[in-house]
Amino acid sequence: MKHYRVLVIGPRRALLEVLRARGIAFAVWREKAVFPIDDAEPLVTAPLWNTTAKLKQLISENFSAGHFTHVIAGGESSVYPAAVARRILGARLAPASTALRCRDKLAMKEYLSGHAIPMTDFLAESTTPSPAEAFARLGTPLVRKHRKSSGGRGFEIIHREQDLALRRDGRNILERFVAAPEASIESFVNGGRIHFVNTTRYLEKGLVNFVPAALDEAVLESIQALNQRVIEALKIDWGITHLEVYLTDGGPLFGEIALRPPGGYIMNAMQHAYVFNPWAAMVAMELGEDFEFPAGVAAYVGAEVLHPGSGQVREVRGEAQVRAHAAVREFRVKVKAGDVIGQRESVGQDVGHLLYACATPAERDKVYREFRKIFGIEVG
Repeated sequence: MKHYRVLVIGPRRALLEVLRARGIAFAVWREKAVFPIDDAEPLVTAPLWNTTAKLKQLISENFSAGHFTHVIAGGESSVYPAAVARRILGARLAPASTALRCRDKLAMKEYLSGHAIPMTDFLAESTTPSPAEAFARLGTPLVRKHRKSSGGRGFEIIHREQDLALRRDGRNILERFVAAPEASIESFVNGGRIHFVNTTRYLEKGLVNFVPAALDEAVLESIQALNQRVIEALKIDWGITHLEVYLTDGGPLFGEIALRPPGGYIMNAMQHAYVFNPWAAMVAMELGEDFEFPAGVAAYVGAEVLHPGSGQVREVRGEAQVRAHAAVREFRVKVKAGDVIGQRESVGQDVGHLLYACATPAERDKVYREFRKIFGIEVG
């Protein structure tokens, strides 16, 4: 049996559960104490710095005393710190340039543009001469995004030149708006080879995900081919990737790719859709191990992220009927009448979730519509 010692940066509960179940020793570096962790050695709570010098200092001061075989990034902001940590700690290496390109949307798109990857037009906001030139190049409306954030943080749709006050701090990217359905493809990669893929349809972006997507066969083939080209171009050797794509009439357009587990309860949905543990599969990819992936789809899953918008909760309607429904696999509501819900700043913020599994895509559509009628969180 191989001896592993793992540093987890940006811990996820399910990820740590796999390491515990396998008896793998681990340390944790987290930004804040979201949930208790009693068995990490060491456990460090500190910022995930953006500057390499600060990262090197923190890693050397807190983790260099012991040997680590692997470093695993649990979230978007952990990807580059993990790449730096691998070099300092002598762990399994991946190219730092790959980690940076999977973290920085501008660097990602500039690099992939040179590999003939189809994508929407974009500009670095810091070097854009004027709002007029931005709109002339990108059209109306245009989109502003943070280069190094996930979950829709900093996302804006801007319709008028007078509303675009250009920021020169280098934090943002401007893009042409794409009016098309969106999907994602999740890949488990090891040895530079894709071992398993899942496709996710964004039925309501940030709120409802269908796993697997059950798209037209030609569409599925085209997005899988695009996914393969992106992973090869970025020289991704191992891990789990989450690539977002626009499904336009002219073919798929690359949106962005992340080198970490997806959000939106997609990992939970994959577990029910294929009857396997995707977190265990991710750990195997990170450790360079073989993994027996499922041969096919067992169910068609809907994953709903519950967030009705900001305000005071007047009523949680239909909760008992949902809990009694035969298709439901997971259901949690974190609020009750009288609670106040704050503004949603990213898709990672929710007040609960709902997962249901069905035998066919048509049945999943039916259950989705049924729950729309009977369940709701009403806010004032």
